[in-house]
Amino acid sequence: MCRGLGLPIRASWMHAHLRCRRCDLIYVADLPSRENLVAAYQRVHLDPYQVQHKQQWQAWMQHKELTLDRLRIAAPAGSRRALDVGCGEGRMMLVLRQRGWEVEGLELNDVLARQARELGLNVTTTAVEHASPAGRYQLITMSHLLEHVRQPLQVLRQVHRWIEPGGLLVLETPLSPDFDNIDHLYCFSPAALILALQRTGFAPHRFFDYVDDNYHHHNLACVAHRM
Repeated sequence: MCRGLGLPIRASWMHAHLRCRRCDLIYVADLPSRENLVAAYQRVHLDPYQVQHKQQWQAWMQHKELTLDRLRIAAPAGSRRALDVGCGEGRMMLVLRQRGWEVEGLELNDVLARQARELGLNVTTTAVEHASPAGRYQLITMSHLLEHVRQPLQVLRQVHRWIEPGGLLVLETPLSPDFDNIDHLYCFSPAALILALQRTGFAPHRFFDYVDDNYHHHNLACVAHRM
C-alpha cells in the first residue's frame, strides 16, 4: 500500500507473513495462484464457519442492520441502485432491499449464489475481477472481501468505476490476521485501509471497529465517498 519495508512476523505451512513498518499492513510474502484461491473458495460453503452462519441467520441480519445504521447509510430517496460484492447467500442484500434499495449481487461461489437466488435476489456468479455490471450504483458494499483478493488496489479501482460520483462504498474487513486461512492474503490496519482508499479515488469519512458476537473476531467497518 505505501511501499514501506515489510518484515517477517509469522510463517506456517501455507504462508510467510510480513508486516509493513510504515502502515502496519500484514500480507503474505508469496501470493497463491488465482486458480488455487478460486478452488479453495468453491468449498467455502462446507466450512463449519459458513454452516454456523446459517444457524445464526437472524443475528447476522441484525448485524448488517447495525453496520448500516452506525455508518449512517440512509434509506434511498426514490429508486437507487446498490451492489453487494461478494454477497454470499444474500444477508446484506436482503437488508438493503428491505430498506428500499434496488440491489444486485456478485458472488464467486456457485452454491452460495444459488442460495441467494432462491431468496429472490438478483445475483451474478462471477469473480469481482471479471465482472462488468451495467450502469452505475449509488452504493456498493463489500464485507470481508478485500482481504481475499490478490490485488486489492486493482479491485478498488474497478469498483470506483461502478459508483457514480458522490456515491458510497461500505467496507468491512478483519483487524486481526487469520494466519491459518489459505485465502486471507491481507490484514488491513486502519492506516493501510485509508491509504488504499485514497489511492483509488475514495474519501473515507466514517469508521468503527467491533468484535462480533458470534466468532469474537475484531473487525473494521468504514464508509467512503467516491471522489
